[in-house]
Amino acid sequence: MIHFRQKIFFIYLIVFFLFLAGLFPFVNHTVEKLSRKIMCDRATELIERIQSAPSDEALVRKLKEQKALVFYRVSVISDQHKVLYDSHTKRLLGPRFSQEYVVYHPEVNDAFEKGIGYNEDYSELLGQKFSYLAKSFTFHGKTYVLRTALPHNYIIDLSHDFETGVLTVATAVLVLFSVMTWLIIHYMTRPIQVIIDAVKPYQEGNLNTIPEIKLNSSNASDEFIKLANTLNSLSFRIQKHIDTLTFERNEKMAILESLLEGVVAIDQNMIVTYANHSALKFFQLSLEQLVGQSFSVTHQHKCYNLLLACQENNQILNDTLYIKRNEKKIFFDIVAAPKKDEKGAILVLQDKTSHYKLLEMRKDFIANASHELKTPITIIQGFAEMLHDNVDLPEQTILQLTEKIVRNCKRMTTLIKDLLTLSDVENIPESRLIECDLEEIIFNCVDNVKEMYPDAEIIVKNSMPQPIHLLADPNLMEHAFINLIENAAKYSPHPANITISLNVIDNKIQIQIADKGIGIPEADLEHIFERFYTVDKAHSQKLGGSGLGLSIVETIIHKHFGRIKVDSKLNEGTTFTILIPIEQS
Repeated sequence: MIHFRQKIFFIYLIVFFLFLAGLFPFVNHTVEKLSRKIMCDRATELIERIQSAPSDEALVRKLKEQKALVFYRVSVISDQHKVLYDSHTKRLLGPRFSQEYVVYHPEVNDAFEKGIGYNEDYSELLGQKFSYLAKSFTFHGKTYVLRTALPHNYIIDLSHDFETGVLTVATAVLVLFSVMTWLIIHYMTRPIQVIIDAVKPYQEGNLNTIPEIKLNSSNASDEFIKLANTLNSLSFRIQKHIDTLTFERNEKMAILESLLEGVVAIDQNMIVTYANHSALKFFQLSLEQLVGQSFSVTHQHKCYNLLLACQENNQILNDTLYIKRNEKKIFFDIVAAPKKDEKGAILVLQDKTSHYKLLEMRKDFIANASHELKTPITIIQGFAEMLHDNVDLPEQTILQLTEKIVRNCKRMTTLIKDLLTLSDVENIPESRLIECDLEEIIFNCVDNVKEMYPDAEIIVKNSMPQPIHLLADPNLMEHAFINLIENAAKYSPHPANITISLNVIDNKIQIQIADKGIGIPEADLEHIFERFYTVDKAHSQKLGGSGLGLSIVETIIHKHFGRIKVDSKLNEGTTFTILIPIEQS
């Protein structure tokens, strides 16, 4: 890049060469013009001195007397083009020269016609080139011509001398002027260079803010000081505006990135311009794979068509998207809205899986609860109608029927009790949370199970060095542990062998309840915490189970910020592992 000073220097060089190109023609023309003027002036002066002669002979004599004013060669031609006098010809030709010698040179003809004539020609007589000037004058009523000659090399030497002098002076003036201009420009552009050097790091991206411009001058009225102050004020306002925009952008980005909803922005060409973390997670693409690419890379045709339609109709459109990923059903509510400038659209994806799952759970819960209640009610109704219609039945038959009615009533009572417990667990008030001893709760549960299964062998292994106190609902915790210990005894061959282990791992209490019972098939392990799910429905009903016990246990543990998992092998036993954090909030 050519700097300003270099541009000035090159301009001066161009001007100098243009000056040289025009110097020589100008000098030649000027010297020629000057020579003609000098010759004309000397000829006029000579004419004035000889014009007063009374005759041609007197004119010639008087002309010979003017040695100081005579040129290299001078001639007088009469009105009849006869040479009356020639300062060189008679001497060179000797006796051959005659007064009858007639000339018709171009300059002589021009002098007779126009009063003055000029011509350059080679003289064969004198063997060199001459510049001739002829001027007419009136002598005793007749027109005569005075013809003067000057060697042409005199004019050439004069031109060379003039060119050398003009070139020397012009070059000196040009160099002096260039140096002065260079110094002035340097002085004037130095503040500009300071400004450029100050702003350049920001321009190259090495600084995040525009630096303050400082000039070494105490003159407040200086134009560059005013310019620097103006630029500083402007950069301050720009930086303030940039900071505001950056803050607002970061705030909006933080809000968008914190949303659970996926947000995608596209332009009018369906190119993705923005996608937040949730959207990338949904599409299972990285930022580089999605942003800057066509939306078609997502392979979500319903979303693609919805974005096109919302732009064509210029209105907000919504739909529901269902996909199956890793054998799991995922539901999304999708909303497509056109941008205000009609140059793209926004797509919002809201995960509604939990909502749809809750709806399905409610449907399943109602269906399962209805089914579980319908069976004992139908049995009770049938037996009651039989007793009502057959009053003469044998006493033994009546006892059997009433026993079945009572058993199904107890089954319904257990089911309703479990449903109420499940509802109660979902809404634990803070007032019921108290500090309780975990080991004491475990031993109370063991005593309760022992009353139902006195032959069961239950061992408690406590590896904790000191008592652990939890903020919990002791009744619900007892309910959960009793359910697990009772199931271990219920589904084990008599006498049941149960081991309860208490440990502390990573600031969490680990409770393991292991048995050596019949175990749970591997296919049923992921479903056993679902409501109304039973591995063997007939066996469960025989033992009085409602299918809600483990679901209640899981809900209780979750409400206390814990988690539960199960490991089991058929005919080898089952182990339930519970992890509860010591510090809860």
